[in-house]
Amino acid sequence: MGIDSQTAFATKRLAPAELPEQSLCPPYDVREEISWIDFSGTENPFGTPRSFVDAMNQALAQGVLSYQPDREAHALRSVLARTFGMPVESFLVGSTVSNMISAVAQAFEPCVVGVSTPCPVEYVLALGNTGHTVERISSPASFITPDATLLDERNVRIDAALLGNPTYPTSRLLSKSTLVSYLNRCDWVVVDERSIELTLGGESMAPLVRDFRNLVVVQSFSEQYAMPGAHVSYCIAHPETIAEISRFYDNSCVSMFSEVLAEPASVEHPKLDGVRGFLYSEIPWMQCMLSLVPGIDIFPAEANYVMCSYHNGGDLKLAISDVDHLSARLQLEGFLIRKLAGTPGLVNNGYFCVAVRTRQENERLIQALRRIISPSR
Repeated sequence: MGIDSQTAFATKRLAPAELPEQSLCPPYDVREEISWIDFSGTENPFGTPRSFVDAMNQALAQGVLSYQPDREAHALRSVLARTFGMPVESFLVGSTVSNMISAVAQAFEPCVVGVSTPCPVEYVLALGNTGHTVERISSPASFITPDATLLDERNVRIDAALLGNPTYPTSRLLSKSTLVSYLNRCDWVVVDERSIELTLGGESMAPLVRDFRNLVVVQSFSEQYAMPGAHVSYCIAHPETIAEISRFYDNSCVSMFSEVLAEPASVEHPKLDGVRGFLYSEIPWMQCMLSLVPGIDIFPAEANYVMCSYHNGGDLKLAISDVDHLSARLQLEGFLIRKLAGTPGLVNNGYFCVAVRTRQENERLIQALRRIISPSR
């Protein structure tokens, strides 16, 4: 006999978190006809390096898609070893950042994992789907990740931690002393550094893996080299830690592009200093300009994106009612922003995030915001 629909429904699991609204992504076949400027992502404002595009085009022309990729990613791991001055065995290559976080999480027995919120929903999904319990850790001020020693005062007990450096969407850097406080009390700690090269002087925590075998740092090409359509990410940890994670890791997600882009990455990595030099002045400029737009409040940013809130109140009688209205009007003007409704740790729908792009693009967005939000008459 078949299972009735009510019984079948009862066997389904509850999702660890509700998915927030996804940013609008037009189909491939119509993108050439749309002139939107995308402020919803966190990628390098200088775009994908020409050397990356050339390497991928050449590989595709030579029939690279007809070959199985090297699941061990020997070429890329060798380049990363030279770049970071660490053994090849200190690296594990995969696709997305959430893929790497899941790889780490599934290597450990289910436990209570502290996550500083607000945070990306994929943190909660990656941990919940591998059997862990998420303990949300709220920030005391300005969304800075609190020191682990403060958790005792809040009667918070955690076994592991997942932290951002910088955090998303709050755009705050993680201090070394704060990370060490978690390393000293947790069985394992993962630090998401997908945007570390796109910050105001942010310092990678990767060198600490030499001294702390319970630390795993995750980085990604997607943000650093503006290639969200071809994910290449990797874990950095002590070789023994990588070996333990590898025991449970399905490396079938490793792409051929991890081989194709290995050598170009070794050449392009030093050029990221030029991006950081640009962001050193552009991030503060963007914050200042956004804060001058009526109805918009900004939160301190240390990476190439700014979290904002919007409210239509007081005597101004602004032309935009809320963030949904703002997003829709900006689309009509040719701009995409990231609405943050549903983000774990944010209690209402009044928040959105704006990327820091080139000065010309940033000026166009600011002008559009002033034009559409200005008080109605």
